[in-house]
Amino acid sequence: MMRKTLWFWALLGVCVAGGGVEARAATYYVDATSGSDASSGLSAAGAWKTVAKVNGVALVAGDAVLFKRGEVWRENLVVPSSGAAGNPIRFDAYGDGPAPLLTEYLDLPASSWSVDAGNVWKAAAASSAMNWVLFGTVWGTKQTAKANLATDRDWFFAAGILYVYAPQNPATYYAPVAAMVHPGQAMIFV
Repeated sequence: MMRKTLWFWALLGVCVAGGGVEARAATYYVDATSGSDASSGLSAAGAWKTVAKVNGVALVAGDAVLFKRGEVWRENLVVPSSGAAGNPIRFDAYGDGPAPLLTEYLDLPASSWSVDAGNVWKAAAASSAMNWVLFGTVWGTKQTAKANLATDRDWFFAAGILYVYAPQNPATYYAPVAAMVHPGQAMIFV
């Protein structure tokens, strides 16, 4: 009897240590106001803060990412992994209030900008691509090279840096400046 018991515990140890037990899906929480990317994300009280944190996590089939109702994220959601047929990665909302909103707009306040050269200003923009830039209520003109920035509201984006032609700080001159990283694709929850 003792030998059978030892065999059972040894087999169980191999299954657990060797990955014989399937990983369970997790539910992650994201709260733009009270969250922290240093948290586990595994409860509303330990919610993550940013969409960038979600983008950097290897989600697995069956995982759920819940965004807090009433919150707005001005970030681009890039789902880093895929679910499986019949077992998707689910994105939804939690809490009370209006549906959460991911606008993909990057606000660029005056503190974001510095002079690059002459009337060309630059600001870091956490994005791999940029499609539109709104200057107050007027859309800017996208240029194909930084050297082509010659008139008001001309802009160029490369390597995470937005370059803009303006006689002074773009955020105060055009007030405000917002970059749209993925036009027309805002994620809206109900």
